[in-house]
Amino acid sequence: MESEVRFSGFGGQGVILMGIILARAAALHDKVVGPDGKEPRKTAIQTQSYGPSARGGHSKCDVRISTEEMNYPFVELPDYLVIMSQQAYGKYITELKPTTKIIIDPDLVLDRPKGDVFMISATKAAENLGTRIVANVVMLAAFREISNIVSFEALEKAMLESLPPPTHDLNRSALSLGRKLGAEALQHRGKS
Repeated sequence: MESEVRFSGFGGQGVILMGIILARAAALHDKVVGPDGKEPRKTAIQTQSYGPSARGGHSKCDVRISTEEMNYPFVELPDYLVIMSQQAYGKYITELKPTTKIIIDPDLVLDRPKGDVFMISATKAAENLGTRIVANVVMLAAFREISNIVSFEALEKAMLESLPPPTHDLNRSALSLGRKLGAEALQHRGKS
């Protein structure tokens, strides 16, 4: 099993943190039971890049997760592409497989791609929690629900380890809201 994920947006949205949390969840907290009943360990590789200005410029974080050894760290054509800004859409939308699942924040991405697309209003949902700063956690939880790459419990553990304790309650609320939005997006898939 191998999955390649690209999170993209602009600097300041926490795109890189999304990848760090996902990689940590996979490598440290997720369990997989193989056909032989044993639990092969997942491995994860996370790479990141951002534009000339860290805040406001384009930003991406790639994560590869596998139960096999990986010898190449980079994502070429992701299985999942999460887009949180129009600029990131323009930069990364052409780097896809025909089967790539695309998850976008429709309030920040004006274009509507063709293919297997999920709309998650992460920024608006975060504003309803009182701050846009948790939009990345909302989107990450929705992505987890859509992809099922790691367990929700593993993602929550990794998130709590990666963020300061005073923010845990807010981020737990964001995680729960994102999980709900992801489930709704799956339910409405293919319906107009």
